[in-house]
Parts: sequence; C-alpha cells; structure tokens
Amino acid sequence: MKSNSKGILYFVMIMFILVSSAGIGSSSVHAATTSQTPDPKRAFSHMVFLGDSLTAGYEPGVKASYYDGFAPRVAEQGLFRATVQSDNHSILGLTSTGLDNYLSAVTAGTAITTKDIQSNLPGAVYTLDTVQAKKDIAQADLITVTIGGNDFLNALGSLNELPQDISSLNLDQVGTKYKINIDNIMKQVTSLNPKATIVVADQYQPMPVQVGTKLYAGLNTVANQFSQIVDQTAKSYVAKGYDVRVAHISKDFPGKELAMTHIAEGDIHPNQTGYDAIARTFIQTIWGSKGYLSPFVKGQSSSSATPAIVTNGQPLATTYKPIIRNGKTYVTLRDVTTALGATVNWSNTSQTATIQSGKNKISIPVNSKKIKVNGATQSVDYAAFVQTTKGISKVYVPLTVLTQAFDYDVQYVARWKAVFIRS
Repeated sequence: MKSNSKGILYFVMIMFILVSSAGIGSSSVHAATTSQTPDPKRAFSHMVFLGDSLTAGYEPGVKASYYDGFAPRVAEQGLFRATVQSDNHSILGLTSTGLDNYLSAVTAGTAITTKDIQSNLPGAVYTLDTVQAKKDIAQADLITVTIGGNDFLNALGSLNELPQDISSLNLDQVGTKYKINIDNIMKQVTSLNPKATIVVADQYQPMPVQVGTKLYAGLNTVANQFSQIVDQTAKSYVAKGYDVRVAHISKDFPGKELAMTHIAEGDIHPNQTGYDAIARTFIQTIWGSKGYLSPFVKGQSSSSATPAIVTNGQPLATTYKPIIRNGKTYVTLRDVTTALGATVNWSNTSQTATIQSGKNKISIPVNSKKIKVNGATQSVDYAAFVQTTKGISKVYVPLTVLTQAFDYDVQYVARWKAVFIRS
C-alpha cells in the first residue's frame, strides 16, 4: 500500500483506493457483530496478526525494524492480563487474494514464496514459513486481520484522475471478489483454529474534505459499504458459533484525515496518531469500552524520570519510587515482592533480606554482589542497598536480580517507559 502522489488527482486516487472498498449494497451504518460481550479482564496469551501493511505498521520513510503500528499496542495491552506471545505474519502490499492464497498454503503446509501468492509484491522475493504460521494460528487465542486496501489500489492504479462523482466508477467486480475472498479467509482461519477470538478490521477513508465535498461524501459512502461486507461476513460466522468481531476503524478518521495519516505527504498510511486510534478501536473490540489500561498511577506519566512498574497486571502504587543507578532500575524490595505474592523476612543482624516465592527462596545481603538462590551462592553485577528518606529506611534491589532469581516474566514497554513483571 505504498504511494507517491503527483498532484491532487493522483492523491485522490490513492486515498480512494485504500478506503475504497467495494461495497455492493446499501451504505447503512454497520452494526456490532460479536458473539459475546467483551471481557475487560480476559487474558490472551498468544496473539497472531495477519494482513497487509496496516498490520505491519508501515509508515513512509521508516525502516521495517522501527515499524510501530496497532499490533504492538494491542499486545502491550495484553500484558495487563497475561504473559503474551505475539506473532506478526503481515506482508506489505498484500491483497485479499494474496492472503487467501497464503492461507491456502498455510492450511496445506506447503512451502511457498511471496511471488507465488501474489505478483508484484514490493521487496525481494522470499519464502514464507507456512509451517510456523500454521502452528502459530492453531495455537493462538486472538487473531486479527487487516486486508482490502490494496485490492482497490490495484483496481484504480491505471486511472489518471478520478471524477468528482464516483458513482461513474464500476467497482462491483472488485467488491464481489473481495466478498468472496474475505469469506474464504475467515473459512480458513476458523478451520485452522475454531476456538480463537478473531477480529477483522474494516477500512478507513484517508481523503480529507478539501478534495471536494461531493467526492468526500462519495468516498465515505463507499467506506460504509465496505464495512457492510465485513459486518455481514462476520455475522455469518458468529451464527456458526465462532467468535468473530469487527474493529470499525473507519469511524476514527472522518474529519481527522490530515492529522491521522501521511496523506499530506502523498501516502495513505496512518501516522502514529492514526495507528494509536486504530489500536484503541481493536482494544475496545477485544476488551470492551473500558479495555484500554494505563501503567501509570496518579501523578505518573511516560515523562517521569523513573519507569512505571506493573506487577501481575496492576500498576505498582508506592510512595517509594524506583531509582536509576548506573543505568539499572532498583525497586523497593518489600513493595514489589509483596505485589507479586512473595513473602519477605529481614535480618537486622546480617542485613539480609530473604524472599520466598513458591518453592524458591533467595537471600540478598545489602552491599554484596553475592546472593543465595535456593541455598546456592550466585554472583550478581549489582548489589542491593539501603536508602533512608525522612527517617524511613528501605532496601532497594536491582530489578534484574529479582526477575532472574525467580524466573519472573519481564517485559519493557518503551512508549510508556514501563516494566511489566508477572510471577
């Protein structure tokens, strides 16, 4: 879904394509199609993301290793509920036909290249790991899908300009093909994993009203028609007993197209504001209207000097904030271990803290780089210390010592400067 515009007409063409979903039928407002009420506490431990450049998180001028789209944001929200494994199987430039072909190979366990599933994909040809993809999809409890924008980009790519009245464009064939493909995609995903929650997105419309009110209205009508195709497909699978939901990302963009996409630069893809909005819509579809959670306690933010700490899904509320020394994060021993369900005993005589968590026990002497783990002495790079504030002394330990000794799951989320610890 890459594009370089030359003037407003090509600009319009690109925008139209991404959103332009064929939609045969009326442009009625989409309805919710979930098989169950979203549970804000539900844990998803294995997430799989399928689709095109939206799932990849593509932005113009950004290296692939720095893509930061909706998928990582959804996975980060999952950390409040569980330890999360996430697998992104997106392919830039993918159409619904390409995804259908890819899933056919995945289902069959057949080796296939990007050239085999779809011609003219951007970048070098490479072999897709269909065996791993099949395993990931089968084991996932949450699967998301974004697909469709490139179908219409390809259909309109030969046009030099678009009329102000899009009704003169015959998109019925594209819409019919998309409807068949999205049904095939859902059929294959539900066959590979009938128990997963599947969330499929509709398409946003990135063209701003400045292109002309008539064209703008027409594009939004087409976007609604696209949503109707997605809704009807999801509804048919809900009726069969599958948990298929629709993330209506199209509603996030009207009136905000310039602020939420790179369209002013000639590219239809979302910017970080747009990806954040898409992520929040996915999050609400998965976990409900109150599903978006923050790692911060009152008075804390991502601009704070020290990281936020989240223990077993709960932001750590403590008067004694983490301390950064030599690039390492130190936390108050008792606050963190108690939040993780461990017990702490302190010996004034030996100046040693002993922590018990399940069958594991560690002893951490103050100002020593030697600790004991289940009776065995181990060396550590950084020692615990005591800090006294307003007459109250607290033992601070390197976070890495605790997490490694007890084999806790630890994840760092850079956008929040937050550390998630799960026992």
